[in-house]
Amino acid sequence: MENSPRTTAFRRIRIYSSAMSSPAAFLEAFRATRLGVLIDDAGDALHAALVIPAESITETEINRALSLTGGLPFVALSPERAAAFMLPSMARPQVRTARAENVHQSPLQFVSVEAREGISTGISASDRATTVAILGADAPQPRKLVKPGHIFPVETRQGGVLVKTAVPEGALDIVTAAGFTDAALFMDLLDRAGALLSPDAAVAFAKAEGLPCLMLTSLIEYRLERETLVSRVAEAQLPTLEAGEVRSIIYRSRIHEVEHIALVKGTVSHGGPILVRVQAENTVADVFGGPTPPARKQIQSSLRAIGARGEGVLLYLRRSFMDAAGGQPQILPYAPLPASRSAVMMREYGVGAQILRDLGITQIELLSTTSRSMVGLSSFGIAVVSQHSIPDLV
Repeated sequence: MENSPRTTAFRRIRIYSSAMSSPAAFLEAFRATRLGVLIDDAGDALHAALVIPAESITETEINRALSLTGGLPFVALSPERAAAFMLPSMARPQVRTARAENVHQSPLQFVSVEAREGISTGISASDRATTVAILGADAPQPRKLVKPGHIFPVETRQGGVLVKTAVPEGALDIVTAAGFTDAALFMDLLDRAGALLSPDAAVAFAKAEGLPCLMLTSLIEYRLERETLVSRVAEAQLPTLEAGEVRSIIYRSRIHEVEHIALVKGTVSHGGPILVRVQAENTVADVFGGPTPPARKQIQSSLRAIGARGEGVLLYLRRSFMDAAGGQPQILPYAPLPASRSAVMMREYGVGAQILRDLGITQIELLSTTSRSMVGLSSFGIAVVSQHSIPDLV
């Protein structure tokens, strides 16, 4: 397992990632080049895509994208823009690449479209540029499009990569962060055999073509560091069996439409290290327990440790989704987790870090069930000074 192809691929990604520009530098270069490479380092099929703003796209840009990628042209649209164009959805097909084992699902598509005027067959670079430019125009004009056509608009989730870890959301986040309209052309990068280009090959491709390159997980981190995602909505004193009386503070997520709970014991804003447990919701395990160590016991033991210390915080992070597998991981919590789990954890810790920062906490002693370091919390102004196992877990 340690030397599996997937593990090796992740090692290569991290090596290349350390040599890449920061997301801020990527966006600066993207504004100038209007082309960039986005690497999906969180999905099941590691791959990369070329990203271009749909706004004011030119025939030259379309022609270059087609010659570089070999992939189909998709246009990621925000939910608001898709609604303005009145685009109906259609079923999502599976796309099988040249390697039989490398199968990935294409994005959720709307019905294909074509410009109503100013084109001939619709297939030329000039015709495609005309259609894509309409999709990316500052003011959407649905009467300028007909259906079906040669351009494939795709759905995205409100909140972008902070809600769904996927290339369409990433492409859209890139173009909007760079100051363009909420429509992004993206095309999968393919090798000569027609298979998805591997992430390490995509990095080499970007370097050879002089294009900026960005990891999807880096884009998630960038947004988490810069956007306020939570706000306090309620507070009350709460008696608990394990920690005595605590302050229960409710935070509402701006994106996920869920409410998180911070149980705060004592004074935690004095600037010193604070004992902290971050617990992600798993309703079945939290209520009914389960195999060792049950999530319910983790909560109880963490609260007991916080009560004994006299100060500390237990963050209970609610979920509006359970990864790509729906609710099944709650019933089968020890089944293999999907590859996107690392990105889900990143979002959870990002939201948790914002709550801790709102509470005035800058240093934490982390109660954890793993020895894995929480890389990235420092970017939120929070230092993990030590990490301890949750006591009393059998």
